[in-house]
Amino acid sequence: MSLFSQTDPAWDNTSKSNWNDAFKKIEITSSLDGKMQNAFLYASKSKAKKPLIISLHTWSADYTQKDPLTNEILARDWNYIHPDFRGTNNNAEAMASQYVIADIEDAIQYALKNTNSDPEDVHIVGVSGGGLATLAAYMNIKYPVKSFSAWAPISDLESWYWESIGRKQKYAANILKATSKDSVFNAEEARRRSPLLQQFPKDLRKNAKLYIYEGVHDGYTGSVPITHSINMYNRLVGELKYGSVKLEDIMPKAVTDTKLVSEKEIISLVTKQYNPAFDKKDKLFDRNVYLSREFENIKLTIFEGTHEQIPQALGLIPVKNTSNLKYNILCLGDSNAQNKGGWVDQLKNMMPNANIINISKSGRTIGFDNNGKKDLNALANIDDYLNDAQQQIGNKKYDFVIVCLGTNDTKNDFADKQKEVVVNFETLLNKITKHSLIKKSKPKFIYVTPPPMRTKNILDKYKGGNERIEQLIPQFTTIAQSKKFSVIDIYHPLLGILDYYAEDGIHMADEGQQIIAADIIENIQKTKK
Repeated sequence: MSLFSQTDPAWDNTSKSNWNDAFKKIEITSSLDGKMQNAFLYASKSKAKKPLIISLHTWSADYTQKDPLTNEILARDWNYIHPDFRGTNNNAEAMASQYVIADIEDAIQYALKNTNSDPEDVHIVGVSGGGLATLAAYMNIKYPVKSFSAWAPISDLESWYWESIGRKQKYAANILKATSKDSVFNAEEARRRSPLLQQFPKDLRKNAKLYIYEGVHDGYTGSVPITHSINMYNRLVGELKYGSVKLEDIMPKAVTDTKLVSEKEIISLVTKQYNPAFDKKDKLFDRNVYLSREFENIKLTIFEGTHEQIPQALGLIPVKNTSNLKYNILCLGDSNAQNKGGWVDQLKNMMPNANIINISKSGRTIGFDNNGKKDLNALANIDDYLNDAQQQIGNKKYDFVIVCLGTNDTKNDFADKQKEVVVNFETLLNKITKHSLIKKSKPKFIYVTPPPMRTKNILDKYKGGNERIEQLIPQFTTIAQSKKFSVIDIYHPLLGILDYYAEDGIHMADEGQQIIAADIIENIQKTKK
């Protein structure tokens, strides 16, 4: 884990980047003052409704700031907008002002009109200064956003002014410039812009989720003390439970109310930067969670980290991902399909009304005896596999057959047999299409390419595998299409995000497997009978 200095926090990096051509620069006319707002927009290529992500830039940046979420936006093919909302927080129109709120609302409306976004699946996410804007949006915007994810947010600008003075950070001067007309700090204006002190629109947020994430080392190796996150959580929950809006009235309740965070717990976390009694089973991907609290639709997570948003942030957003499709589906794959939480499990979760039969096996190849085990050779055993699949479904018919094999055929053991892999693949598909089960069911066929592998820090047996997969995919695609298989390329979309979803470089976490499952469901919807 990288630790960032207080004077140059990584999540306030203002460096600009050459945006992928898939993201288009657009202009939005402000509904408040008519000024032009710039933004980057990505419109999903899907014909189906997709979620909309509003990603908010950090304190010292503007809409051109490099956004690490963009690779995953492309992999998931979600709609996305990265608005300017008055740019850097060093002027009166920025910094959680009324113009900022209006600009975020305008960005949502623009994206809804110019993409295939589901209006009931809109999500705001931001880190640092973007976390401040996320909390401000939660407290102020009128649109019924489904979820708000605030990472390392500022919630109290008055407190942060003095904290920045003490840390000798530039942010104090920024706050002074934005909130004051002279050199005298305008505490009243800072408080007016602080989400912590604003009116909580409880009725507007009944169906919205608020997630507050904070690294336990922030304030030491980052610029925002963790108290900003904890106080915001306590204030909102205190109002929901007790009707209290002031922390001085809420904190005495926290002594006995375990839904709140007590002063003792706060002091312990701030001073120790650790919780000796943390639950080792409670994880935020690979991060330990030192404190977790939740009440109704509001959740606080203090994790092992600093002033940051973890790379898997999009995987935590509660988008709509279930389908009412009721097909009978047969899945033939390897460990990514067999493992708990693999793409087949995700299909079952996302298609609860479907009947999904999984005949996948960890270590399975297209046509080799992997590790000397003949039962892992799909080509040698395909008739037995399909006979078993027929027994599992009884008198019913399969609507879809999904095949996802090839990863294990690219291991070092088979590096000099890649031409055989291609021949084996064509022979396997031939045998599948000619089996009696297929003749009876007349299903639709789907071939899912192997996912990418990490090229470094990977087991020796997989070294060079990623390059071999890349060379095989065009050949697999041509063969599969000639056999009337729809082909889903998951290799290329996942290249940019595999490293942080697959701890071992091969097997992705559940949230990564959901990307594969979502692509399969979309393909099924396109080709449904």
